[in-house]
Formats: sequence, C-alpha cells, structure tokens
Amino acid sequence: MSQTRSRVLLADDHPMLLAGLRRLLEPEVEVVETVVDGLALLAAAERLQPDLVITDVEMPRLDGIEATRRLQAAFPRIKVLMLSIHAEPAHVRAAFEAGAWGYLTKTSAPEEIEHAVGEVLADRFYVSPAVARAALSQPARGAEGPPRAAREDLTTREWEILSLVAVGLGNKQIAGRLGVAVTTVRTHLSSLYEKLRLASRVELALYATQGHGAAA
Repeated sequence: MSQTRSRVLLADDHPMLLAGLRRLLEPEVEVVETVVDGLALLAAAERLQPDLVITDVEMPRLDGIEATRRLQAAFPRIKVLMLSIHAEPAHVRAAFEAGAWGYLTKTSAPEEIEHAVGEVLADRFYVSPAVARAALSQPARGAEGPPRAAREDLTTREWEILSLVAVGLGNKQIAGRLGVAVTTVRTHLSSLYEKLRLASRVELALYATQGHGAAA
C-alpha cells in the first residue's frame, strides 16, 4: 500500500462485526467511520468521501443494495464491497447491478476479506469463490448454463477477453490492453454471451472468476 492509506467506511447493524472489521483492517487502511443503517451510510459517504464502503446487504432504514445504487449514482468514484450472510444468486447479481465491486459472505476468512479489500481498492472486481459457486449453480434466465461444447468453441481472443473481464477491466481498458478497438471488444463480448448462454457482464465475470477464465 502507498504511504497515504485508503479511507474506508464500514456499514452493518451488528456492532460486534463492525468492531471486528475495524480491528482487522486498520493496520492497512484508515477506517473513517462505522454506521449501522443505509441512510447513515449515504450521509457519512457524502460527508467523508471514502475510497471504499464495506456494507451489509440487510440493514435498517435502507438496505445495502439500494444504498449502493444511490451511492454510485451520486459518487461513482466510491467503490463498494458487499459483506453479507447471503450467497444466493439473486442477491449477488442485484449487488453487482447496483454498482458493487466485490461480494463476500460473512463466513469468509479474515485473509480473504483483506485480499478482497486490496483487490477492490486496486480497481479489480472480487467475488468470493463460495459466492461464485452459488451464483453459477443456477442458469441465467432459465437457460441450461454454458455447455462444454460452447466453452471449447471459444476463440483465443474470446478467452483473452474473458480473463480480462474476470479481473474487472472495462471495455476501454480491455481494448487498450489488447490493442484493438472498443467496438471489437463489444463484438467479442456479444459472441461470448451467446456461446456461453449468459445474459449479463456480471454473469460473465462470475463465470470467469469460477476458474473458467483461461483456455483449456
């Protein structure tokens, strides 16, 4: 980490968990405040402008997913990492669609939480393997899931783009990394969605982070 420590806001309605997170993270980051509900999260984020918010999904007054949606609309620079008891696909997809950069369960080991914080602060998406397994266990929008034949039919370029989606790069960043046009990246992404029977970038990232983001 740089000499200037990243500033983190913690939100959860369980004081003991907040205290434990603070103790875990403070050697590496500055915990600027802890709050116990979603509206307090938004007020503190506006006042303190942290680099990262770590929030629960279920909180009083305003849940973490809606708080994330409002936070991203007002302050897109602030990243959000979800830490929840829920690993169900609906919660995971809703969190990423609201603008979250990472998703962990509260059963995650301290080392995984620290790693996830570092990844998100480094502008990379993070999905706990346990969460990814749960999210991928149900097919997207009633589909049967990515068939093996489709995975084997991916081109080298599509595998490259899939691996870059897995580490959280956007279309412009992928285009710059590969030396191609953004429109070319979009074309390859459309092909990936069709071949893998996935409906969104979130599902594509979850598929990649599950260990499929490299050619066989």
